[in-house]
Amino acid sequence: MTHKINTSQLGPIARRSLLGVAIASALHAPMAFAQEANTADDQVEVIEVKGFTSSLKASMLDKKASDVVYDGITAEDLGKFPDQNVAESLQRITGVAIDRSGGEGQYITVRGFGPDFNTVLVNGRQIATENQGRAFSFDTLPAELISGAKVYKSPLASMQEGGIGSTVEVTTARPFAFDGFKAVASVKGMYEDISEETTPQLSGLVTNTFLDGKLGVLAAASFQQRKLQTNMLETRYWRPEVSITDRSQLDNPDYADNAQYNGVYVPQNFDQIVDLVDRERTSGNLVVQYAPNDDMTLTLDGLYSKFEVDSDAHSVGHWFSDSNLDDMTFNDNGSLTGVTSTVVDGVGGATDFIRRRYGRDVEIQAFGANFEWLVNDNLTATIDVSTSTAEDNSGGDNFFTVIGYNNEYSVDYSGTTPTLTVAGGDSALQDPSLGRMHYNERNGFDTEDTISEYRADFTWVPDSDNAFYKADFGLYYQDREKTNTRRFASGCDIYCGYTFDFPDELLSVFTAENYFSGVPNQWLTYDPEAFFDYATSDEAVQQIADATGLDFDTVRDAVDATNIADPQPSNDSYVVGEEILSAYAQFYFSTEVSEMPLDINFGFRYSQTDTSVDGTSQVVKDLEPIPNDPSDLNVVYETDAGEPVNETNSYSSLLPNVNVKLQLTDDVYLRYAYSQTLTRPMMDDLVPVFNVTVSRPGNLQAQAGNTELEPYKATSWDVSLEWYYDDTSYFSAAAFNKEVEDFISSDTADESLFLDSGEYVFSVLRPRNGETLEVDGLELAWLHTLENGFGIQANATIVDSDSEFSLPGLGNSQNITVFYEKDAFQARVALNNRETFMQEAVSSLGGTEPRFTETYTQVDMSVSYDVNETFTVFFEGINITDEELTRRGRLSEHFVQQVADGSRYAVGVRASF
Repeated sequence: MTHKINTSQLGPIARRSLLGVAIASALHAPMAFAQEANTADDQVEVIEVKGFTSSLKASMLDKKASDVVYDGITAEDLGKFPDQNVAESLQRITGVAIDRSGGEGQYITVRGFGPDFNTVLVNGRQIATENQGRAFSFDTLPAELISGAKVYKSPLASMQEGGIGSTVEVTTARPFAFDGFKAVASVKGMYEDISEETTPQLSGLVTNTFLDGKLGVLAAASFQQRKLQTNMLETRYWRPEVSITDRSQLDNPDYADNAQYNGVYVPQNFDQIVDLVDRERTSGNLVVQYAPNDDMTLTLDGLYSKFEVDSDAHSVGHWFSDSNLDDMTFNDNGSLTGVTSTVVDGVGGATDFIRRRYGRDVEIQAFGANFEWLVNDNLTATIDVSTSTAEDNSGGDNFFTVIGYNNEYSVDYSGTTPTLTVAGGDSALQDPSLGRMHYNERNGFDTEDTISEYRADFTWVPDSDNAFYKADFGLYYQDREKTNTRRFASGCDIYCGYTFDFPDELLSVFTAENYFSGVPNQWLTYDPEAFFDYATSDEAVQQIADATGLDFDTVRDAVDATNIADPQPSNDSYVVGEEILSAYAQFYFSTEVSEMPLDINFGFRYSQTDTSVDGTSQVVKDLEPIPNDPSDLNVVYETDAGEPVNETNSYSSLLPNVNVKLQLTDDVYLRYAYSQTLTRPMMDDLVPVFNVTVSRPGNLQAQAGNTELEPYKATSWDVSLEWYYDDTSYFSAAAFNKEVEDFISSDTADESLFLDSGEYVFSVLRPRNGETLEVDGLELAWLHTLENGFGIQANATIVDSDSEFSLPGLGNSQNITVFYEKDAFQARVALNNRETFMQEAVSSLGGTEPRFTETYTQVDMSVSYDVNETFTVFFEGINITDEELTRRGRLSEHFVQQVADGSRYAVGVRASF
């Protein structure tokens, strides 16, 4: 369908905004507008385009017209983003890779820079995150509410600073992008092949305009539920430079002054985990737009999303304590390949039945008001005020409990995946009479992040027709506060050591369905709430009193003092405040060089940042032995209330940028970009508290923050060549370089603490500004469509760094999507491959070693058929090859984790009115 619009009948603001409406419609609606100026009659031709191919075309045209190095994704239709998850769509873009949680995309990495290095905006505003750092979790936003996503790889001065990797802008639909009434709805059932559960997903959106088009209202909602099962094998970390002797050789005089094995790598544990997870996400947004005349537009919008993850993990685990290990074998790299944990005189190796919750209870709210005013024919002003809040209220709701017994077991690490043999056979893991109470805690963080933004942006267009055609300038202020309150309680002081019996009737046998081979698939389990109830019962108190000779009331007071039933805020909670004041100017020029059109924009952004940290920190007073558990020490603090912490810091930055676009021919463009950008320190790194993480004799570990951190500062350049050789076909190649100064890395160093009972040496992990890191890369992208309906979209990213230390997230990636679209039928298969990369410089699971994720390839597919103009039926498959995620330590043989989330399949129907 073709529409003719006579722009002479429009007001100045409408004429000026027509291109913006066209692009917005391509991003936000089933109709994208292709404009072509007609100098004879001053008309614009608008062409309707629909479907996956048209969304690719809209994204291609946006890339072609962009003033910066940019890639984007456009929704196929209103409420119809290409993938289940925004992050999963972003991974199709060159340079973008993702990390998954529960099989869903959660975090993004751009050009080798992880989630903390990428600023995420929703409708141009920075969105708060429930994470303790700066990373945004994309699984908290439903794809059905998103109409477009842009990845800016080179900045403009008008963009908020903070993303060395990129600035990602996610957009939602606006009612003024549509001509009157529009509504869509979809319903589907999602089947999980490991849990064998089917759950519903619903979404809907409706929009309309009133008062002769002066008032527009849009409302959308989405609901998703999943019941999944994640299977895991896990060695939390490997310890380097270990000196150790077989237990059977401890009395051998040949090793009296020296270990049998020196400088070797030893794993810390081996666990089998089945995590049964309920995920539920309820989201919605509301937008109201009012244009009282052609010169003014007021937009009010709100976004809400609640994401609940209820995790119920059943595990059987084995901890490797140096004094209990025997029959050790090592390879040429000094990595342990086999070990037996033994028991002597009732003390030694332990088999643990673990119940753990990894829950999330996230709520995001975002509200904004935007006023656009055409002051006169030359000046446009935009005032924007917004606030967003993200909360994770998981404090005290997570738990880690252990019931176990001293036992012998052997683990073989010589293969790709470890195998386990337990003394007494697999049936020994199912005998409730063996269960003894051990470690227990309730934990979790209440995290709240609030961002308030105020900005005034101005665009000035000169009257004269010359090379300089536009200037942008403005002011920006952000006030951010992140509160992190840890709730923790543990009864380890009383129960650790496998001393006290746990009632047999409270134990049952858990069967791990569809589990890994080579390890047992049945072991004891229990209700963790029953564990806590019994641990605080009079029956348990009496058992302790009888075993220790203490009177009942003394034990009762000690049990009550643990607060295990109601964990209280710990003394390492904090509030980090951040105030940012920025000013910017950007200038645009258009000319010709040898009859080749040349566009140049350059600008600068100045920002002042002030940070503050307030909270409390526990001060370690002493380390004391734990009764019945000589393998651990109890940390004693100076006071129960802790000591106050108040630190401040400030810094300023001047950030220039240049973007050049030269049109070599009608179809070939050459781009160059130069910029200086920054990423501020992670907010949790600023907290100067000292936390003891491991209190085992000979293996004392702690973590601490650093308030005086300076930001990461990057100088970047990009060169790209783009060939748009057909209507919906192009090829591009881009090279880039990023040099990052003051790179913050967490280094471990020995630090002595002089406590009441003497000097103790801790291996302390602290963030520090240090080295300069340089990253080079090459991006290749290809889109080709045929007249018969077939097409292919492919890209590859190659990144490298010659720095002495590695960058988390740095790794190559490739994508291929093959699609077919003809008449009422659509089908596509998408392959995403992410090669091995370092996930963490120091594993968050503990220890001091890095953690790597091995090469992972996922294949997704979708098929749809338009029954008529209103209804479409569809089928979707996610991870259809049932790929498993594997992680390792420093060396390839250092097995850390194997994760199976399984495949997912969905069938549904979609209606559009």
